[in-house]
Amino acid sequence: MDALTLAQLLRVGMIPEAHKISDELRDVRDTLRTRLHLVEKHTSAINSVHRVLEKFNVTDVEQLPELFRLQTDMHTERAGLITRQIKTIDQTLNGRLLDSEDVQRLLWIPGIGRLNAFTIYLEVDGMDRFESVKNFHSYCRLVPGASNSGGKTRHSSSKAGNRDLKMAF
Repeated sequence: MDALTLAQLLRVGMIPEAHKISDELRDVRDTLRTRLHLVEKHTSAINSVHRVLEKFNVTDVEQLPELFRLQTDMHTERAGLITRQIKTIDQTLNGRLLDSEDVQRLLWIPGIGRLNAFTIYLEVDGMDRFESVKNFHSYCRLVPGASNSGGKTRHSSSKAGNRDLKMAF
């Protein structure tokens, strides 16, 4: 039954074509996403240290009991390792992306730094794939979703689109 419905929708052109990122940018985009994941892990490690300090209402790790000092040392060591990994990714991405004309054009826009320019360049993958500006804004999650029922309209944040572009903008 599902196959029949899909075949009929395809026949009348009701199934939109999905975009596939270009092969030369896929690995770079995935590396940038890995960097974002590492930043989240780094923040988590630092927050773990702060939670332990708050638990004992102290400001220095040396004031903690031995086992809690060990925990904070492990979190601090993990944060240091993640920082080195982030720097390695930054150096690699700078070498591949900074020379791009599109990235350089984005860097001229006030408020868009290097990482936001990289994110926008890699996640958009060409403006020509969007039929209109409205479609682009929707893909970036820059407009609220609307639910209409019974003459009432409710606006909510939409999960459709690209979360990385939403964060960049």
